[in-house]
Amino acid sequence: MRALAEITVARPIDEVFDFVTDVAKMPSWMTGVRAASAIDEEMRPGARFSLDYMGGWRSNELEVVVAEFTPPTIFATQIARGPFAFEGTMTFESAAGGTRVVNSIEAGPDSLATRIAAVLLGWLLSGSMSRRLHRELETLQHSIEDDTSITA
Repeated sequence: MRALAEITVARPIDEVFDFVTDVAKMPSWMTGVRAASAIDEEMRPGARFSLDYMGGWRSNELEVVVAEFTPPTIFATQIARGPFAFEGTMTFESAAGGTRVVNSIEAGPDSLATRIAAVLLGWLLSGSMSRRLHRELETLQHSIEDDTSITA
């Protein structure tokens, strides 16, 4: 299933990109992420990090690999190890008053039940995922705009 959301953050593009790609800050804005830690020291294509992700009623340890890292415009990731398929791409562009952030994901089912639901209710689930992405971007927006460690 695919989902997409976008928002404008009232910060310069470099600051927004740096905040999003800082693994330690991911739990502050990513829905379901309870902890995050870098496996590789340098953020680059092929770099890996782990997420303690709470999806529904269960916790999962995910290993994520950076598929594309083009500062300050593209950050793409995919699941390297975990119970479900996931690819996400965030793009950044300078906009009046800040940075336009677009988050798009492609997520696969994690069980037979979600496979069946995707076939029967894909359009509904995709809309729900887009709304969830938008709420996540609003949290990101507030986290960045309220972060006093960033100088505007």
